[in-house]
Amino acid sequence: MIDTELLYPYPVMENYLTAKISASAVRANLALLREQLRPGTKLCAVVKANCYGHGVKLLLPILADSADVLAVGSAQEAFELRDLGYRGPVLMLFTPCICGDGPKMREALAELIARDVMLSVAADTEVAACGQAAGKAGKPARLHIQIDTGMSREGLMPEAAPKLAESISSQANVSLSGIYTHFATADEQDKSFTREQLKRFSEAVTACGKTDGLTLHAANSAALIDMPETHLDMVRPGIAVYGCQPSVKMLNKLPLRPAMRLCSRLMLVKTVPAGSRCGYGLQYTFEKAARVGLVPIGYGDGYFRSLSNKATMRVRDRDVPIRGRVSMDQIILDLTEVPEAQVGDEVEIISSDPSAPHSAENLALLAGTIPYEVMCRIGARVSRLLVDQHQSPRFP
Repeated sequence: MIDTELLYPYPVMENYLTAKISASAVRANLALLREQLRPGTKLCAVVKANCYGHGVKLLLPILADSADVLAVGSAQEAFELRDLGYRGPVLMLFTPCICGDGPKMREALAELIARDVMLSVAADTEVAACGQAAGKAGKPARLHIQIDTGMSREGLMPEAAPKLAESISSQANVSLSGIYTHFATADEQDKSFTREQLKRFSEAVTACGKTDGLTLHAANSAALIDMPETHLDMVRPGIAVYGCQPSVKMLNKLPLRPAMRLCSRLMLVKTVPAGSRCGYGLQYTFEKAARVGLVPIGYGDGYFRSLSNKATMRVRDRDVPIRGRVSMDQIILDLTEVPEAQVGDEVEIISSDPSAPHSAENLALLAGTIPYEVMCRIGARVSRLLVDQHQSPRFP
């Protein structure tokens, strides 16, 4: 039994800025995603970037219960999972160079291998480094080959995959556990390039020879939902785990439940006369006397400055507009249509209702970005609080 004091060492309370994370939403999303899979296909939940801003410490017990594998970006993220008590399979998506070079790399790799973290490789030099580190760790390194099938990001070219697979099989202290790729346009309506990537991947895997016992994986959230033929042995959902649609161009739309609701409180309410201007640069003028409120959040907390004079928040169940520029940690709201609003009233900054004008998805549209960025940018001053949790934490 894991000591949950590792996860929750301090009293949990609402801060002046609190991201309320719904445990039941994350569980429901994981269950819904698993329903799309054929029996035997593993679900690898991507938990990099602090679970896309939601808080890995909060969600780890739920993810450990519901996912077969967890994927991280960096070594530090892998170590954090182990330090928090997670003993299930972990795949690091960054290649060994992220660990530095020379002795520093070998030391970090040895610790990763000793702590049963599967590593991604795309070059002979990386395989050699893993082999040396595995000798130091006293156990073999389990490797996944990354193949670049058209995104021109991570991975080696498909025609180089067979040679790397052979290199792994010929070296001591390393074993090939999986082969994977990543899709560039699975969240677009036109799936033709994704199908071409899948074809290139399949051809590269076949050229590698015997694949019995290997885990082949390619599908992100969008491919999991829209393209069952990409599921292979394992899928790697990220954004869908946390309840956002991968894009507005999806062919199918699952009833995902956004897990995050970001809240604060009014810290000042006052009336300003007609003709008053507000915010840096005085970019908004009140034509009539107005009741305004101040909410303590800004671009220093990850709220987009580009939402100035565009977005809304919710006070007493009514949507109220932002007036003037978003500051580093203060935003002015027009409360004229909510005359009963008072200091201390809750302000809903990001709604967990996808249809709300201030949902992560709709704020992303206003800011010209994607909901991934809206959530990942939420800063360290925002406390994360797990709500509606009805199951005790368990780990495999």
